[in-house]
Amino acid sequence: MSIRLSRSQGAFVGLLALLAPLGIGAAPYRAAGHQGLPLGSGDLPETRTVQQVAPGVSLTTIVRGRVLAADHWTVDVAVPTGVVPPTLDPDTPQSVLGSRANAEAIAARLTAAGYAPTVSEQDSPAFQGFGGGPQGYVVRVGAFADQPSATALAGTLAALGYTTSTVYTGMDNTQTDGPWVLHELVIDPHEFKGSVEESHGATMTGRRTTTQLATAAGALAAVNGGFFVINPADGTPGESAGMVVENGKVLRESTDGRITAILRDGGRNVQFAKLTTHLTVSVGGTRHAIQGLNRPAGLIRDCGHPGDRPTSRPLMDVTCTNPNESVMLTPEFGAAPPAGPGEQAVVDANGQVLSIGPRDGAAVPPGASVLQSIGTEAGWLSSTVKVGQQVALHTKVTDEHGSPVIFGPHDSVINGGPQLLGNGHESIDPVADGVAHPGDPSYFYGWGIRRNPRTVIGKDRQGRVVLLEADGREPGYSQGLTLEEEAKTLRSLGVVAAMNLDGGGSSAMYVAGGLVSRPSDATGERPVGDAVVVVPATPAERR
Repeated sequence: MSIRLSRSQGAFVGLLALLAPLGIGAAPYRAAGHQGLPLGSGDLPETRTVQQVAPGVSLTTIVRGRVLAADHWTVDVAVPTGVVPPTLDPDTPQSVLGSRANAEAIAARLTAAGYAPTVSEQDSPAFQGFGGGPQGYVVRVGAFADQPSATALAGTLAALGYTTSTVYTGMDNTQTDGPWVLHELVIDPHEFKGSVEESHGATMTGRRTTTQLATAAGALAAVNGGFFVINPADGTPGESAGMVVENGKVLRESTDGRITAILRDGGRNVQFAKLTTHLTVSVGGTRHAIQGLNRPAGLIRDCGHPGDRPTSRPLMDVTCTNPNESVMLTPEFGAAPPAGPGEQAVVDANGQVLSIGPRDGAAVPPGASVLQSIGTEAGWLSSTVKVGQQVALHTKVTDEHGSPVIFGPHDSVINGGPQLLGNGHESIDPVADGVAHPGDPSYFYGWGIRRNPRTVIGKDRQGRVVLLEADGREPGYSQGLTLEEEAKTLRSLGVVAAMNLDGGGSSAMYVAGGLVSRPSDATGERPVGDAVVVVPATPAERR
């Protein structure tokens, strides 16, 4: 049987030829009564290529669609709103939505200058807790077949004082025929004897690529993990922006109110829950509440803690502050303690306080923990904690109903959001998970409404772990997915519960020794904070 693919898919066909000796085959997907993924027109070409990575582990690469003639490059001219959405992705268009009046005023000035702008309303589907509908207006100029031509116009308009970016209309939340390239990794716990778990690598800090994390773990496969810190002004680079549990040990506190994925018993049971951590230290027979774990005091990436400023609710890509905090840095932190105002106590591996002094940033003995305090908490530490005392960290975790959550030695937790599916139904609450910013429609427009690379962790009806990666921001190769498309695609693949992981330029999937995805990061494969790794069993575990 011959399969006709568009020119944009030709490179992928060459890849299939190279992979054929590994037992990979391609076939058009036409299940009875089903036209493939719910993306684009119903009659689009689609192929699914299946590779058996290991017993109980399979990789399906899905190629769907074709270039729609109407899709093109254009120039976005920012409509003044006073808010420029934050981004960690240099290849993310900085579209700024504004009012219709402001958009039409800019369009009038552009017209007077000899250009032919358009003003278009940008809509959003309705989600749980988010009404949807019109979000604002954009002004666009030009229609080009290639990005360099759009970039040249953007530079000309920027010289006239406009804030511009180049965008590809196929990434809008509008009708397109793709193409799309997705990679679905399915792990069956009944057949696979290894584990699926969160991994930071050697330390909680420092950034490593998904490939590096997979290699260090001896993994068969991996995808990028949760949200993390990139800019030192927001914390320690590589530090997770949300809860982390490894081997049953809590290593980073929760972002209260945001969804997390719990990988029970090495991934044999995947659960999704909104968890809250309760941290205390015992000193001299009394307990004292502390605020953080393995992060700098006073800096809370993505917020979500009582006392955070400007909000105690989750807020994606925003760093909140708290002037009065105590945090514990365990040996897993893996970097010198942050320096700055305040006090600290260095605690040895047996829990005995070795020294008390200012937060000077000096290295500490191997295996030591550091309790750091700022503001009013620094006064508590200096007046209460003494050299030679015993200090112990206590962690308690509860779910959204207040019930205790206990972790076993083979359990791990990874942060992410928003939730996509629950009990087989779409369950996206962008406000609760912090990806919709109140009063700033531009952020969610770029992050969730437009198409982007995405990475997902979920489980299907058979209880199998599903790791899905969708390439994106590559016109002619793969468009990426909106949040709504992401959820609908997962449902069509039989997934019943799922959570979004970090995406954009961070999205990556590693299988059998190398990347199978095409990351959109301008520098190549982006170093990230952690990963979800699929690790084979040891000989003893197989027995």
